[in-house]
Amino acid sequence: MKAISFLGTGKYETVTYTYGGQEHTTRFFPDALYHFFPNIQTLYLFVTDTVQKHSNFQEIKALIPSPPLEPVPIPEGHSEEDLWEIFRILTDRVSEGDEVVLDITHSFRSLPFLTFLAAAYLRTARGVQVRAVVYGAYEARPVEGGPAPVFDLTPFVYLLDWLAAANEFIYTGNARSLACLLAREGQNRCANRLKKAGKTLGEFSRAMMLCRPREVMEKAGNLERVLRDAGADMAQWARPFEVMAGRIAQEYGRYTLPDPTAPENVAESLRRQLDLIRWYLEHDQVIQGVTLAREWLVTAIGWRHKGAFLLSLREREEIEKGVNGIAKLHQNEISEEQLNDVGKWLRGQKEQDQVRKVWDHLSGARNDLDHAGMNEGPMAAARLHRKAQEEILPQLEKLAQAWELLGGNP
Repeated sequence: MKAISFLGTGKYETVTYTYGGQEHTTRFFPDALYHFFPNIQTLYLFVTDTVQKHSNFQEIKALIPSPPLEPVPIPEGHSEEDLWEIFRILTDRVSEGDEVVLDITHSFRSLPFLTFLAAAYLRTARGVQVRAVVYGAYEARPVEGGPAPVFDLTPFVYLLDWLAAANEFIYTGNARSLACLLAREGQNRCANRLKKAGKTLGEFSRAMMLCRPREVMEKAGNLERVLRDAGADMAQWARPFEVMAGRIAQEYGRYTLPDPTAPENVAESLRRQLDLIRWYLEHDQVIQGVTLAREWLVTAIGWRHKGAFLLSLREREEIEKGVNGIAKLHQNEISEEQLNDVGKWLRGQKEQDQVRKVWDHLSGARNDLDHAGMNEGPMAAARLHRKAQEEILPQLEKLAQAWELLGGNP
């Protein structure tokens, strides 16, 4: 195991540090660190030129044998370039898969901040196991002359994991990382409500990522309820998530519709699906957005035509054939007599031109997406992105407004 610590030129007082049931009396916390973690094989002591000339440096070299003590020269930190160099030196001392303890007790100025960032970077980029981030709190002694507690700040490093996972969920709908963190805490703390919250988040996330609007609407309410039920456990064991739970519930709770296929809920279901299409496209989930938009149009036409919501394969094919017929009629490729029943019904609707235009855009975009750019003359990714956001979505919303299905805030 490796350890990283710092030394300054301060007038450090002798104190008894306490950590994990252990005690050690010293002026210098790196000395206590060496005793609290007996498995340390290398203790990197970061020192500036000024510190190397100070008596503190000579004293600590007399307290900790070499090895494991290994002094590491660093810049004074007077410029941004110095800070980047310190970050590089620190991270270069830790290899892939190492176990490391970081001590910020005698660090100064911006070094504690750099140390936390380095810990997060090493965990993510190199698979380093951060055993602990500690701070010997001399100023937190309960009484004058009493022992000084050692604070374990490791949970604050893990806070970055929670923030990254929550951002991934909020901005992409993918909650796998967040669900894993909740489930891990639930397992570690034997907290079933946290484990259930993680499981529910994972299920909701899969429904979002696989474009299952009925599941999204059904599970959104359950997600709100599970997060609420786990509130006490979050406050105790998953405080980083507790702060974000309200935002997550607010972001996705608006899709809640317990029985989205019930006859009385069809119009509201279509409104919420349109909100979901808008969310997908605003969050660069173009494949999901275009896929759902095309199915939304077929479903909405079926509802307008026959009052049905869940359509059989044959019924969906008839609707698609009817819309295609309207497009071919517009191009003078077929006669009106060749339209099927759905096409003839659409001919009598004042929105027929709007339906045809939306269908043309959707069909072209979805076919191009389905071929993954391997078809002849594919659209560039940037063109597909613009087409979805600037052509398909506005026209779909205009049609939805005509059918009184415009939900949310276009």
